[in-house]
Amino acid sequence: MSYNKVEALREKSDAEKLLLSNDYVAARTKLKKAQQLFPALDHIAPMLTVCEILSASTNIIPGYDTDYYWVLQLMPSSTLADITCQYQKLISLLQPVKYKFPATELALKLLQEAYSVLSDKKKRVTFDIKRGTSWVNYESFESNSERNRNLGADCNGDKVQVNNISLQESGSSSSDVISEGHKGQETDINSASGAQKGVHKRVQQDFYGFDSCRTAECFELRDIWAVHCHLTEPFIGGRYAQIFKKSGDEVEVIWLKPIPVTEGERRWFDAGLPVACGSFCLDTETSGMIGLKGVFSYKCSWDSGVTEELFEIYPKKGEIWAIYQDFDLEEWSYNPDIIKGCSFKLVEIISDYSIYTGVECGPLVKVDGFRSVYVRQTEGETVTIHIGPRDLYMLAHSVPAYRFTGGEIDGVHDRMFELDQLALRNPDQETDNRTMAQEKDPDLLVHTPNPNLNPNPNLNPETTVLGSNWSANDFTTGQIWAAYSEKDSMPRQYVLINSVISISPTRLAATLLEPEPVSYHETIWKNRNLPIVCGSFKPKESMVHLDASQLSHPVTCFKSTTSSIYKIFPTKGEIWAVYKNWKSGWSHLNHDNYKCWVVEILSDFSDGEKLMVVRLVEVKGCLTFFQRLQGEDGFEMVRGFSRREMSCFSHQIPAFRVPGIGGHGIPESSWHLEPVALPPNSGK
Repeated sequence: MSYNKVEALREKSDAEKLLLSNDYVAARTKLKKAQQLFPALDHIAPMLTVCEILSASTNIIPGYDTDYYWVLQLMPSSTLADITCQYQKLISLLQPVKYKFPATELALKLLQEAYSVLSDKKKRVTFDIKRGTSWVNYESFESNSERNRNLGADCNGDKVQVNNISLQESGSSSSDVISEGHKGQETDINSASGAQKGVHKRVQQDFYGFDSCRTAECFELRDIWAVHCHLTEPFIGGRYAQIFKKSGDEVEVIWLKPIPVTEGERRWFDAGLPVACGSFCLDTETSGMIGLKGVFSYKCSWDSGVTEELFEIYPKKGEIWAIYQDFDLEEWSYNPDIIKGCSFKLVEIISDYSIYTGVECGPLVKVDGFRSVYVRQTEGETVTIHIGPRDLYMLAHSVPAYRFTGGEIDGVHDRMFELDQLALRNPDQETDNRTMAQEKDPDLLVHTPNPNLNPNPNLNPETTVLGSNWSANDFTTGQIWAAYSEKDSMPRQYVLINSVISISPTRLAATLLEPEPVSYHETIWKNRNLPIVCGSFKPKESMVHLDASQLSHPVTCFKSTTSSIYKIFPTKGEIWAVYKNWKSGWSHLNHDNYKCWVVEILSDFSDGEKLMVVRLVEVKGCLTFFQRLQGEDGFEMVRGFSRREMSCFSHQIPAFRVPGIGGHGIPESSWHLEPVALPPNSGK
């Protein structure tokens, strides 16, 4: 029995780590196993409930955000009494683990939001209408889409853009773009007669000849190309290959192998499912000759990783991608056959991908009267989708696209795209009207954005300061950010974002936060004008204007529901600097000559309990890579800080892990730290 308890506690610990990675389903699986091993495990029922609530919150209804019925584990037919009873039951169940189990406070917040909406008659009616009509509208759109499968167009010599690469078409229209029988004809494809006359000959024709970007001349040595992978009814770009040698109509390639980061991504890769985003390396054992025709989709844009052997392939602003509908990394990695029946949603990438916060994208809808012309979806307000770093595999494949400038065809404007049909469907299928009507439309349900979006810093912090690359899309009103202090340029000042100044996309209106002492010691530090980075903060009355380059990173904080007070403490999984030889009686002279250690936070802050940290040290020969310090007998150097010792924290250091770094002598568990936030002598 004692052995079972030890194993159960180990499973519980793994569940806590998964929760911090937002992998709620996997966390619940771990807890269920712990329960089977040792049913008497303390607080196992509320911990499982936390996972269930958080898992339910990720189930998004089309046209709305979180489904509050799922959060409360109720049916839409539930009465107000049912809702109140269930809410009180869940709140009471979670209270014992509020400060002991990760993400419990988030689960409680979701319960409160759900009850606030469903217990209010007017709010609930509005929610029910949006919840119900979203599905009806989607089904109606699907029906209309089946009737809009024809595209007729004349091709000219305009400048076009495919996958963000500008190309100049030479001469007039080619036979690849417009059939011989329609050269010179002007047919109104939006009219009934025009569509009826031209549909059989023009249905397969595109305005832009995407095949012109896949001729033998386009293949250069060392280029990386996306290769079609016929796993589902439409073609999807499932693999990448580097051109190693050319020989007539064939090329010799070396395949790229993805480097999974999480356990779920590892299972996905092991199951043989396609990976379109992330870090890749050359798999020198899988080279071979393949033909050029009908195999390659597009030439990839990529960035070098931390080492030259790594290739970073992530979505870039302006590209068009397909994302999986009902994506579930956990379930699909265990049941890979699910992907064979999957559907896609087409989206435009509206921000470069960030390893910290993911990517923002806008869903596309088909333009009536055209076969492969799409436009950003707008319903009153612009709809956006947030894909977090943990949902990276939700991005199925990039789709070559031509961005219209306006005037090329009647009925199109500069915000529309023509998409390469080869990346949307099986090119071998029949193309008559009957077959086109039976094609499965690639559009998916639309998810509304998470209101608590984080900003999107750019990659490659080895050589750049993240803050210098912020754009207006990275900031949301109400966010709390850390700003670099004037004295030593460490990110110790907190600001509340009010708005982006319209005349300059890199200028922000913000309110400085000032410490709100709650203890005698904090009051002394504030009176001495020493920096305070942990505790309670409140906005000042005056507003300031800042440049985006003055900001370091978004801050995790908890806002009081009754006042404008923000509580900021180190959070589990973050990297912070702490003062060496810190004493509560420090003067300005002591602080001016400070030195720091770097620590990884092992537990969330809780009143009455110590905040546990483990010390990090610089990886030998690597200035920005840090690993856990090992003491005697291999034990990690762990210690705790009480509430009254919070002034020993200097500032948070933005950090992330680099996949595949273990192959270069750097431990896989190492952290890569933002260089400009590293304090002096931090690796000693």
